[in-house]
Order: sequence, then C-alpha cells, then structure tokens
Amino acid sequence: MVKRYLLFISSLILISGFCFAQPEEADSLSSKRLLTPSLYLDYGKLLTIPVDFETKYEGGIELLFLEKFPLIVEIGQATLNPEGAYSNGTYESEGTYYRIGTGYISQFKPKNKIGISFRYASSTFNESGRIFIESTTGAQDNFIQNIKRSDLNATWYELVVYSDRRLSDLFSIGLNLRLRVLMDYDEQEDIDVYSIPGYGRTIDDTIPAANLFLKVTF
Repeated sequence: MVKRYLLFISSLILISGFCFAQPEEADSLSSKRLLTPSLYLDYGKLLTIPVDFETKYEGGIELLFLEKFPLIVEIGQATLNPEGAYSNGTYESEGTYYRIGTGYISQFKPKNKIGISFRYASSTFNESGRIFIESTTGAQDNFIQNIKRSDLNATWYELVVYSDRRLSDLFSIGLNLRLRVLMDYDEQEDIDVYSIPGYGRTIDDTIPAANLFLKVTF
C-alpha cells in the first residue's frame, strides 16, 4: 500500500510539473478548437470479466474547451465478489456510480497529452451475503447473519493525473492514476459496508487506483 501511494505521489508531481511548465504555443487562442468532444471506454475493466472478484463496465464523455480545459463525466456499473470479505460467509456488492470533474490538459509531445483533474463521485448500490459461525463445542448457539441492504449511497473525491497517446486522428489510448478520498457513506451498525462499487473497500479512507482507456475523439 505504501509503495502504491509513493508511486501515485511521484507521478502526480512529475505530471503536474509538465502540465504547468510547458511554454505557451505561438498560435493564438483563436486558432484552437473551441470544443472537442470525446467518448472513452475503460478497457482495463473488461479484463476483470473472467475473474470472480469483480465485473465492471465503465465509460465516459469528455468535452475539451480550447484544447486545454476538460469537463469530464464518467459512468460505471460494478458487481464485487471479494474473496475473504468474511472468513465464514459470502458477500456481494452491486451498483452504479458516476464521476464529474474538470482540470487542465497540456500537449506534451505531438502525439502525447498530460493533465490533472479533480472529480466528485457518487455510488448507489446494494449488498447481499451471509455469515455463519458454528460453535464447535456446542456450548453456544451457532451465529447466522444474513445481509440484505438496498439503496445504499456513498460519495468521494478523486484527484486524477492523466496521460494519453494519439494513435490516429480518431483513436487514443491512455492512463488515469487516481487517488480516491472517501467523504461519506451509509454506515451500518451490526456489520458495516465492506465494498463500494466505483470506490473500493471502506477499510481505507484513501485508495490509489489506475485505469486504462480507449478514447474516440470527434
């Protein structure tokens, strides 16, 4: 975990330095496109489909103003089945989430862009599961706890550093490095929420993450 935080912080410092240290282009603002729309798919999430731990689908829309200032909306759906969530039971968390934010993007090389953004995120999800603890001696009753919760909510913030490479006039591939900071969620008294779709496990108030994306620019 510490190594992942250090990697994220180092990447943040490096990319931020490139973003704000780039010299201004010789062309005027009038030569820039006023609005550049893009659609993108998080293809890294598709790689988790064969894995029992989770299934995720995520995509987004980016509106880039003056080729520097993005407005970003992301939408996703996830079903989480983390092994070992409870040592004597089963667990599943399923729901949808969205993120919205803005930031700054700079042209690093002719085919490469880098940037930084700040995003607000929210998730609505359900939990289900069963915990069973058997008394081996018979001195106590067996413990059985069913989990069935609906319409739970959570919110968090994300600091995102960004890099992409243009493959053609239409397609680009890129990487988002995220630092998620949990703001609020529907805590439970008996057995608390274990995992939030779009965020991760509630045992950490901050979580580093990364995702790969394919972007189509019009």
